Amino acid sequence: MPPVNPYAKYIKQYQASNVNTATPEKLMIMLFDAAIQFLQKAKTAIEEHNFKERSDNIDGARKIIRELMRTIDLDNGNDVSKQLFKLYNRMAMNLIKANVQRKTEIVDEVIEDLNNIRWGFQKAIEIQSGITTLEDAMQEQQAADTEPQASVNMTENIENSNIVQTPNPEGSTPSGGIRINLGDNNAG
Repeated sequence: MPPVNPYAKYIKQYQASNVNTATPEKLMIMLFDAAIQFLQKAKTAIEEHNFKERSDNIDGARKIIRELMRTIDLDNGNDVSKQLFKLYNRMAMNLIKANVQRKTEIVDEVIEDLNNIRWGFQKAIEIQSGITTLEDAMQEQQAADTEPQASVNMTENIENSNIVQTPNPEGSTPSGGIRINLGDNNAG
């Protein structure tokens, strides 16, 4: 049995406080980070042939991806909303395949997609906050070695998007009732 961390209680309190006080935008970034962490652990579990850890971590990432899917406002969104929904669905299906086939390559693909979308959301938040401009974000993306397609779509549509927190009639969810509208209106 591994030694008990004497600070574990305080770490959990700190983490809970971060979630409870985070803005809707920060919650989105936290969801991406958590999904990526789950998948990194799943890759290790695949390499170590640890069935339970592999399954638990892939399932954790899939639950977050499904939650991200629920945040998309398909009723008021545009084609980017639908594309993002399809991308999330493809990632969730690929995780089922990765779990069954025990392939880290498939997990890596999902991690790359999540990183690209996370980058797009982070830049969208920075643009909305006035920290950066759309032009600067696009230049940063062009300077990168890879071309994250999801990020391009996200930054190109940020001027018409809203990330808003709405009441969740079904109870509390990890996203805190966040809805993403990538449409041409300002509905939230």
